[in-house]
Amino acid sequence: MEQKIRILVKAGIFMACAALACLGLLSGQTARSGPGKLLDMTYAYDDNTIYWPTAKGFHLEKLSWGITSGGYWYASNEYGASEHGGTHADAPIHFAKNGRTMDQVPLEEWIGPAVKIDVRASCEKNRDYLLTQADIEGWEKKHGKIPAGAWLIMNTGIDGKYYPDKKKVLGTDKRGEAALPELSFPGFGPPAVEYLLKNRDIRGIAIDTPSIDYGRSKDFKVHQVLCAANKLALENIANLDQLPAVGATLYVIPMLIKDGTGAPARVYAILP
Repeated sequence: MEQKIRILVKAGIFMACAALACLGLLSGQTARSGPGKLLDMTYAYDDNTIYWPTAKGFHLEKLSWGITSGGYWYASNEYGASEHGGTHADAPIHFAKNGRTMDQVPLEEWIGPAVKIDVRASCEKNRDYLLTQADIEGWEKKHGKIPAGAWLIMNTGIDGKYYPDKKKVLGTDKRGEAALPELSFPGFGPPAVEYLLKNRDIRGIAIDTPSIDYGRSKDFKVHQVLCAANKLALENIANLDQLPAVGATLYVIPMLIKDGTGAPARVYAILP
């Protein structure tokens, strides 16, 4: 019996390692010399988490938090929030009628090479800066063609400097409809995203602000064209100052919500 158990345990370990290898966690150099440094790119959820001004924010209630009548410790919380807040992912259904929901996106699509385009200097001069095709072409002149299956990440510097200060990140600390005319932060330019969709094979786009569209957008054109192409988006990602321009792999682990239009996500990168 003990011998059978040992065989089963070894088989289980082998299968687990094989599964990880399929996800790329043990491939190439990583498999030979151990994983590279992990970079957490997620903001924790709490009362300060940034949401769209009209969305319900994060709420946590401690239901049980102490020693029970039986003498043992027991803790349990209840939480709730909008799908789109904090470090989160957008599914195509968010802005495309026939787009995929969160549960319809295969796990492998959330993993890909990280391409970071640093436009902090431009955003410092213009808080409403839009990423351009020229920014993309400038990156490729330095680092080569954007690899297939990549996440293209716009580094504005906004979240890195100010998160979770709502006024400095969003441009206003007002809530509700009254806040919308005052929103101001950088985003992707629609022509740049259309260029990517036509000429490069990307997983999706990501940004360190609350939206891939800039704050003053009225039609959310970037969301529209990206979701229509069945691509993915990440918003409010953290620690971009520690991510290299090229060479890292991005992993996104979103909450698997049935019929979800988006979801909180744990985002991290394996650095080269």
